[in-house]
Amino acid sequence: MPTLQFPRPPHLIQTRRVLLLVAATLALAACGFQLRGSRAPVDLPFATVLIGLPTSSEFYAALKRGIESSPKTRVIEDPKSAQVVLSITGDAQAKNVLTLDTSGRVSEFELIRTISYRLHDAAGRDWLPPGQVVIRRNFKFSDAQILAKEAEEALLWRDMQNDAAQQLLRRIATAKAPTAN
Repeated sequence: MPTLQFPRPPHLIQTRRVLLLVAATLALAACGFQLRGSRAPVDLPFATVLIGLPTSSEFYAALKRGIESSPKTRVIEDPKSAQVVLSITGDAQAKNVLTLDTSGRVSEFELIRTISYRLHDAAGRDWLPPGQVVIRRNFKFSDAQILAKEAEEALLWRDMQNDAAQQLLRRIATAKAPTAN
């Protein structure tokens, strides 16, 4: 005797999909997942800051954008009226070969960006000990797609710069005013 199969009503299928979507959203929210572009502004412990970089540099612009997203901190140009000075003491980029293919051609690179910094006041007292932010990215390379890979490398360098700025901002958000001795 054949078994009868009845089609499921469409509203039950739709309800099940909605419930799965809600469950997945709640699971992602519970683990701390956040979309890349939705970074919350950092709360910095000072009112004014001077960034020790040329104002025309891209890293200066990334830092300024992040600092000024804070409701109570602004970037100023006058060193005498700045509460703190963020000195970028070093900015180095390196491109290392990671792997070679069987014919000896490069198939993967490692990009490294190292930012050295110091956060101090006008009297030279450190708000944070001098430190470094090191960002690393690996990318596959192909001679057959050289233009596309050059564009990908440029995008990676820009992403690394923005990531370094965000990491630096999170570190200076933990700064404490030096105690008077």
